[in-house]
Amino acid sequence: MTSVILYGFLSILPLIVGAAIGYKFHVKAKIIGAISGFGAGAMIAALTFGLMEESFRLGGFDNSIIGFIIGGTLFVLGDFIIIKIGGRGHKKYYDVESSSGWGIVLGATLDGIPESIALGLGLLLNKNLGILVLVGIFLSNLPEAISSAFDLKVAKKSFREVMFTWIIVALVSLIFVILGYTLFANLSSNLAATFESFAAGAILAMLASTMMPEAYKESGSWVSILTVLGFMVIFIISKLGV
Repeated sequence: MTSVILYGFLSILPLIVGAAIGYKFHVKAKIIGAISGFGAGAMIAALTFGLMEESFRLGGFDNSIIGFIIGGTLFVLGDFIIIKIGGRGHKKYYDVESSSGWGIVLGATLDGIPESIALGLGLLLNKNLGILVLVGIFLSNLPEAISSAFDLKVAKKSFREVMFTWIIVALVSLIFVILGYTLFANLSSNLAATFESFAAGAILAMLASTMMPEAYKESGSWVSILTVLGFMVIFIISKLGV
């Protein structure tokens, strides 16, 4: 359990650090986009060579496909609701100044829950899988926290309020890492496979609707090269069996 808490802490650290950076410094959008693009590629590789492969190994096609589709669908529905309350800064009809700020936080929480469950479950099933997911989470959380903290600043939130809310988001994510490790410990291999692919589907939907569009918008078409590099890094790690 100590190692799970450590991995969980490492996964949420960029949320807190990124929030402080985003509020205190004006980070260029191109830099945030570049990190987002690299992180998206890394996370896609973690899904491909980690979560879905392990899900298929445990439960075969049926459980993998069912969980994947349900996870992606539920994320899209949740994301639609959050967009309506102003929680997505990359949307063209988003107005930061009119937002209460909580939509932004809810969006970050929605993004973090499937990632955290995937990390906890990955550590339970295969430590190498947990490492792949951790790297992907680390690279995706940092740009999101930087960008969202800046949005909250524009929404007239104080530094204290911003850090408090992001600490809450981080703690929620940490709790789901621990739950992903503990609650699924006694599940059958079929159920474990379904939950694993569920998390993978939700994460892929998140990448498609948030990280990748924002990365392209902020950094242009050249960011695709960074996405390729991010994918390659995780591919190498997965094959080295780190």
